[in-house]
Amino acid sequence: MSARIGLEAHVPVATRSKLFCACPADALEAPPNTRVCPTCTAQPGAKPMAPNRAALVAGARLAHALGMTLAPRARFLRKHYFYPDSPAGYQRTSEPFATGGALEGVRLTELHVEEDPGAFDPATGFVDLNRAGTPLIELVTEPDLKDAAHARRFVQELTLALGYLGILRDAAGVKADCNVSVAGGARVEVKNVHGARNVERAIAAELARQEEALAKGAPVARGTRAFDEATGSTRALRDKETAADYRHLPDPDVLPIDIMTLAPRAEESPFARRARLARIAGVEEGEASPLIEEPRLAEAFERAAALAGPKAAFAFVVRDVRAELEFRGVRLAEARVTPDEIARLVEATATKRITPQAATRLLRGAFDQGGLAASLAAELAGGGAGDDALAQAVAASLAENPKAVADYRAGKGTAVNFLVGQVMRKLQGRVPAEQVRAAVERALQP
Repeated sequence: MSARIGLEAHVPVATRSKLFCACPADALEAPPNTRVCPTCTAQPGAKPMAPNRAALVAGARLAHALGMTLAPRARFLRKHYFYPDSPAGYQRTSEPFATGGALEGVRLTELHVEEDPGAFDPATGFVDLNRAGTPLIELVTEPDLKDAAHARRFVQELTLALGYLGILRDAAGVKADCNVSVAGGARVEVKNVHGARNVERAIAAELARQEEALAKGAPVARGTRAFDEATGSTRALRDKETAADYRHLPDPDVLPIDIMTLAPRAEESPFARRARLARIAGVEEGEASPLIEEPRLAEAFERAAALAGPKAAFAFVVRDVRAELEFRGVRLAEARVTPDEIARLVEATATKRITPQAATRLLRGAFDQGGLAASLAAELAGGGAGDDALAQAVAASLAENPKAVADYRAGKGTAVNFLVGQVMRKLQGRVPAEQVRAAVERALQP
């Protein structure tokens, strides 16, 4: 059956404070109801501050990266609804900041900046307002998604762009409302689905539910549903509101925003940079995606490619550098290693002045302690491990592994590989493998 699928993606923005007050925005890291004030809890007489400029600039930068057209001005509106997570009885949301543009072949309808509501647990009745008032970017698409897998790719590409721009509050991640209808039927909204994989699962489940109902001759009612990650199914929440239900009215307490003052400087979009770096590296665009997880990774690759060639640079940055970042759970911008230091390390490895094993060891030490430039200089000045150290490591390895020595002398030539590995381990990769092999083979001669 033909389907119409669209998304309303909600991006928690990485700012220090909330959208209309000075409360810290680290809602997920604090005990319940400890990041609140009279404004974000809608106490009588409390007034909002001017909107958080960092959040507004983040919206403008994302719109620019997605090829959207910025509006000249926008007002903040009150979007009325009754629910325990919104004590004011309304949510402040902007008029469209930008329209047009496309991502992953999906037309983009509009982009808004708005405040997040609090968190309500219907099972216990508990309300936590820490999150209330934290800034969100809402990105609305046309119903151009072909299927559930296409929706997953869309969210993955959006998340990649947000990481490059540095505007996503990582702990929260992207969540989406998924709008699904089958065979021209009523539109059903699956609310608050977290992450690309669950967006795919939620849409697949809702498509299957609607198709099954229509096959039985049962109508599909317009409504709002939730996705249960444990069961992989959707369940009814309430009837679907219409735009008229929300009674959008201009907020008299917030002045209109001159969006053109927020327009970002001319900067290469993450997707344009990915395409350019893929051409330099000689790989497909998808393979180059790791390079734009943040700007400093792309910078490290470009500098290393200029010094040591794109092949060596791409392999080291995508494999070694990203492995260290993922192991430590940090971005390169937060680490003690600079793009220029990485480029020098790649150059030294490509010209065989140090071994790949030594490069990995130096990189790990620099992530832990910093000072990669100094440790690389010391490694190069030391010229590796030295002849005496090599001879001692070979002698010790042969003495510790008499069976491998006997196997080699009995005609099993592959035994030398094991012995070379033992020597390399003792020397921590400071001597090239070819030099170690030659030394081991000389020592094995009768």
